[in-house]
Amino acid sequence: MKIFFARFTGTKNIFLYSSLLVTLVFLITRAQYFVFYPILVLSSDSASYCAAAFDILNFHIPVFDIRTPGYPIFLSLIWMISKTVYAVALAQSLFTLMSAIFFLWVINQTYRSLTLLFAISLSAFISSTYYLILEVSLLTEGIFVSMLLISSGLLLLALKKNKNSFWIMYSASVAIVILIRPAGIFLLAILLLIFIYFLFNKYKLRFYLMLAGPFSVIIFCLCFYNYLTLGLFTISPFGEANLSGVTVLFMEPSQEYPQFVNDAIKNTLDSIARTEINYVRNSSGISQLYHTFNNNFYRQVNLTENLMLADTNLNFVGIQPIIRKISTDAIKNNPKIYAKFILSNFLFFFNNVKIVVNYYEQLSNILRRSYIEKKYIKELESGRWRQISSDKLDNAEIHLFFKKETDKQNELEYVDIRDDGEIYLKQTFLKSLYEVYETAYNFLFRNFIWLILFSAVFVFSAYYLIKSRFRDVDAFVPFIFCVMYITKAILVSLVEVSLARYSFTVEFAVYFSLPFLILLLRKNKTNALITNK
Repeated sequence: MKIFFARFTGTKNIFLYSSLLVTLVFLITRAQYFVFYPILVLSSDSASYCAAAFDILNFHIPVFDIRTPGYPIFLSLIWMISKTVYAVALAQSLFTLMSAIFFLWVINQTYRSLTLLFAISLSAFISSTYYLILEVSLLTEGIFVSMLLISSGLLLLALKKNKNSFWIMYSASVAIVILIRPAGIFLLAILLLIFIYFLFNKYKLRFYLMLAGPFSVIIFCLCFYNYLTLGLFTISPFGEANLSGVTVLFMEPSQEYPQFVNDAIKNTLDSIARTEINYVRNSSGISQLYHTFNNNFYRQVNLTENLMLADTNLNFVGIQPIIRKISTDAIKNNPKIYAKFILSNFLFFFNNVKIVVNYYEQLSNILRRSYIEKKYIKELESGRWRQISSDKLDNAEIHLFFKKETDKQNELEYVDIRDDGEIYLKQTFLKSLYEVYETAYNFLFRNFIWLILFSAVFVFSAYYLIKSRFRDVDAFVPFIFCVMYITKAILVSLVEVSLARYSFTVEFAVYFSLPFLILLLRKNKTNALITNK
C-alpha cells in the first residue's frame, strides 16, 4: 500500500486524479439537489440583495445602503441570462467547483506531493451540510466562500512564486471579497502580516505597492461611490446595524437622546423577556450566554423599525448616527456584558466545527418556511422595514419575484407536501448515495480532532516562523491560514453572533491542517537530519 501511494502521489497525473476526486465528491453531494430537490433557499436578507440587483437590471442608479455591490452585480449578471433562483444556485455551485479546482491547481504548483491530501481536505470542506445549503441560497455565502478560496490560492502563489502578477491579483481579490461581503475585512489582518513578512525579508518597495495598490484603488472607488449616492465615505453603512444587535440586550434610554429614540429603545426592550436581560447582566455561563445573545441578536431589526416609524422622514442611512450612539454608549456603560458577548461567541466559533445537521431535514425546514408558511412573502406584505432598501418601491418588484419563485415549488415532482403539512422527500438512488456519504462525512470530519490538528499546525508554524526570524515561507503559509481562521473568529465575536453560517466560510483552514501538519513534520525531520550531519 505504501509503495502504491508513493507511486500514485509521484505520478505526473496526480493533479488529474485529485481533481477527479473533488469532482466526484462534488457530484455526489450536489446532483440530488439540482436533479430532484431544487428547493427554494431564501432568507430574510435575500430581498436586500435582490433590491440592488433589480436596480442594476432596470438601469437605475443602485444605492448600496444595506448591501455592498459584489453580490448584487453577480445576481444581475446571472439574471440577464435567466431570472430564476435556480439559475443563481447552479452558477454558485459551479463557481464552488471552479474555485476548488483552482486551489488544487495552486497546490499542485507549490506543494505537489501534498496534492492528494489537499484534495481530500477540499472535498471535506465543500461537502459540509452548511456549505451545501448556503451555496444554493440567495445569500452572499454562495460566492463569498469560493472567492475567499480563490484569494487564498492567489496568496499562496504569490508567496511561493513571488511574481508581480500574483501579488497584484491577490491584492485585487481581497478587495473583491470585501465587495461581496464586508465581513471580509478580517483579511486586513492578513495584509498586515504580509507587510511584516516583507519587512523581515527586505522586500523592495514595489512589492508593498503591488500589495496595497489594487486593494486601495478598488475600496476607494466603492467608498467614493457611496459618498456620491449616500453622502457617506464608507464601505457600507450597514455594519453599525450589527453592533446594535450586539448591544440590544443591554442598551438603555438616556437623557441625552430625543424622546422618540428613548421610545424606540423602550419598545425594543419590552419585546425581550426580562429574564434574558437580567441573565446577561448577572450570569457567566458561557453556553447560556451564547444562546441568549443569539436568540435576541436580530431584534436590531425591531430597533431600526421603531426608529423609522417614529420619524417617517428618516431613512436607513439617516438613523445610522443614532444607532451608532446607542450602541457605543451601551458598550461604554456595560463593558463587562460586552466582554461576555465577545468571549462566549469566540468560544462557540470554534465549537461549530463539530455541529452535525441533517441535510434533508434542513431542506424540508427551508421548504416549510418558504412555501408552506410563505414567510418571506409575508415579510414583504407586512409593510414593515425588513432590511430591504431605503426605497420602499423595491418591495413590489421583489414581492412579485418571490411569489413567482415560491409558486414553482408546487411543481417539484420528488417532493410530497401532505395535507397535514408534513414534507416527504421521495427516495432516489442519489438520495440514498448521499445519505451514506453524509453519515461517513459526519463521523470523519465533524469532530474536535480537526481543531486539535489545527492547534498543532498553529503552534508548529509559529515556532518555525519565529525560529527563522519570519523568513521561512513554508512555515508562514500554514501560519497565515491559521491566523485567517482566528481573525475571522475575533471579528465575528466583536460584532455578530458566531453562527455556523459565519464560521463555515473559513473552515478550509481547519481541514487543511492535515496536509499542513505533514508539511511541518517533514520540515522538522529535514532539520533533524541536517543537525545530525
